[in-house]
Amino acid sequence: MTFTVSLAELSIFIIAISFLILVVSLIPAITQLRQTAKAVQEFSEQGKRVLEDVKEITHRVNGQVGDMEETVKKFKDVTLKATGVAEVVIDAIKGPVLKMAGVMAGITFGLKHFRKGGKENVRE
Repeated sequence: MTFTVSLAELSIFIIAISFLILVVSLIPAITQLRQTAKAVQEFSEQGKRVLEDVKEITHRVNGQVGDMEETVKKFKDVTLKATGVAEVVIDAIKGPVLKMAGVMAGITFGLKHFRKGGKENVRE
């Protein structure tokens, strides 16, 4: 029993065997690719959750920074008002304190002068 095979049939048979070997060898790669795609999808979902958390945290921080900005403005206003009050107090007290210091210096000079009989130089 002889089989006669033409060159075209032989080449089609070899191509079919090659294709079968290629498909069999690609099955593990396709399985690995599917597992990788599944892992990437899970990672993507986890990344979305993390981004949502970061967005919420950022929103909270922005709100707190806004509150803090308002507090700093109020503190600045109070500081400026306190500086103004301090200047008013200093202006109000400076005149009488200078007068009192002058009077004390005069009294001291007078007491020293009268104690020495008025003849010596008491300015030293």
